[in-house]
Amino acid sequence: MTADWLKKFFSRENTDLKERIFSKSPFSHDETKKIWEKYFRFTPLKLQLPLKKYGLDKKKVLDVGSAWGEFLIHFGEGSKGVEINDKEVSFSRAIGLNVDQYNVEDEWREAPKSFDAVWFSNVLEHIVAPHAVLRNFHKALKDGGLLFIRVPTIPSNIFYIFLNKIFLGFLGYRAGQHINAFTRQTLEFTIDRAGFEIIESNIFVPPIKWLNSLINPFLKDAASFITTIARKKDFTYSSKRPLTHNPKWI
Repeated sequence: MTADWLKKFFSRENTDLKERIFSKSPFSHDETKKIWEKYFRFTPLKLQLPLKKYGLDKKKVLDVGSAWGEFLIHFGEGSKGVEINDKEVSFSRAIGLNVDQYNVEDEWREAPKSFDAVWFSNVLEHIVAPHAVLRNFHKALKDGGLLFIRVPTIPSNIFYIFLNKIFLGFLGYRAGQHINAFTRQTLEFTIDRAGFEIIESNIFVPPIKWLNSLINPFLKDAASFITTIARKKDFTYSSKRPLTHNPKWI
């Protein structure tokens, strides 16, 4: 409820998308209306500030775990989604989005150095081998390309955990389907060790740049979610880690 209220308060309606969604949707009017209201009527709250701050509307973005296409539809020309859910892929393709259907942990289809950015929202906590997936992202990004990863996080102390329960009503990292849990610091460490330079970690709420810059330093370890942005850099494994220790699929 809190996120819905913030989204409606800080975001304008995407009226330019409404005709496209309703005229091209492969589903009934009632079901399409539910999808429209939940995913497309307003730009997702977690996307609004990074979209402006990093110019993602002008970048070729790989959206991994693209779902209904609610993020992908806002990215620049040539952007592409990857999704495994049949229904979401069907909908995304019907409204004109470029979406490939495969599991990124089973295979990797993206050409090297082909994207300006990778958007990976609320998926890493489901991934069996996070490092292997991050290394594939590194390969797919152009030199200096940007990585955006959003995950539910463990707040840094018991008091913050209590506040998240009060204001949000849940702790996302404890969801039964999640197999990984991160703090901001462990997320940054994991991304760094896959060959990226950390730029910032930000809750991106509210989506007003000056206001966010004031409150993010205080809330980034208190909130139960974070987006970390990193830039691709040269990568080699440490000499203290023999390559013979790596599984063959890395």
